[in-house]
Amino acid sequence: MKKLCILLLLLCTLPSCAVAQWYLFPGKKKAGEQTTTTTDSVRRARPDNPAVTVRTDSTVLPADSLVRAAAVPVWADSYIPEPLSTVRIGLILPLQAAGAASENFLDLYSGALLALRDLGAEGLRAELQVYDSADAKTAPAAAVGDGDDLIIGPVSLQDIQKALPALPQDRVIVSPLEPKAAELAVAGPVVQSPTPWTAQIDELVRWVREERLPAEEIYVVRDTAAAGRGEQSAYLLEKLRDAGIHTKEVTSVGGIPFARNRQFRVLIASDRDAFFASAVRSLSIQGATNDNVILYGTTRVRTNGTGPTDLHNTNAHLAAAYFIDYEDPKVRDFILAYRALFNNEPGSFAFQGYDMMRYYVTMCAKYGRQWYKKLPEYRQKGLQADFRFSAEQPRVNQATRRIVYNKDLTTKLVGF
Repeated sequence: MKKLCILLLLLCTLPSCAVAQWYLFPGKKKAGEQTTTTTDSVRRARPDNPAVTVRTDSTVLPADSLVRAAAVPVWADSYIPEPLSTVRIGLILPLQAAGAASENFLDLYSGALLALRDLGAEGLRAELQVYDSADAKTAPAAAVGDGDDLIIGPVSLQDIQKALPALPQDRVIVSPLEPKAAELAVAGPVVQSPTPWTAQIDELVRWVREERLPAEEIYVVRDTAAAGRGEQSAYLLEKLRDAGIHTKEVTSVGGIPFARNRQFRVLIASDRDAFFASAVRSLSIQGATNDNVILYGTTRVRTNGTGPTDLHNTNAHLAAAYFIDYEDPKVRDFILAYRALFNNEPGSFAFQGYDMMRYYVTMCAKYGRQWYKKLPEYRQKGLQADFRFSAEQPRVNQATRRIVYNKDLTTKLVGF
């Protein structure tokens, strides 16, 4: 309740060019109650700032009334941008998952509101509707109406698949968090916002190729167990071979002939988290003793039980999907604003909501309803994550951040 009250206060702080529209708990309305609230009635309730429109209800259309997606991809043809004066956004989140308010998704929502507030201060006008996909009376398919220019969510792969048949012909769904949705973005009307592991490995291999010395061996600690020889490890080994990088494979860290006065560049090829974590810890012991290890990895290195000390001991070089540089003045400004408005510290979900909303709303305002056709033409650096789309994969975010964990316990962002 406290979080929701603060969110309402934030809506009241939106600048005069911003329009906020939110619909959190549709199941709470009485049967037969009129769901459309007019702008004039809301403005009468807000005499302190008549230019700000806050709508607390919305009309949810039945799935059968929506235009079905065409079989031919709508982005295959050329597109002339048609900028929008007002961007209408539908945000679909599981806010009441398991019957209780989800702190993570409320944080994401809070970050998204901050982004709209900042965009409004810059002169962009937007209308936001938020649908609770965890409410039984609000099916994800019913939230993808023809009235929204930009649709962010649903979150889960299953809910995205359920919503696709009801998607209007010239719209796409932005997948905000689900890595597996990258498969849908290859041939379907989906934009994958989080950078997939394939893009991280691609960037990692480029980084190794740039830094290794001529004739220098790159050691790969390879998992020989059947469970460890999965898709990710196979992809890494294939990309190393394609890049012409000479590697020497060992089955454990103990197989690397460590010696003083020599640098050892190491990668780990395994789909098992336990193997991965064990190899990192062994490399950490070697690095702490002799300071001659450089571990190359992706976001996985930070999420499989390894600690910050292990990363610094191995001088880890990570091609990561996300990283917050707390030395960045924009990051500091965001943290201060979040603290002031929500009396809390912003987590990863809050940063994610801010970056995502700011990028896609800007795209939609600049290029119009079919903004997704112009994704490869517009890059943006966010607070936590970046956005870069290519002509080869025009609907899958390829942006990664190069991060170096130094032995002096500092962490440095070295690339975008």
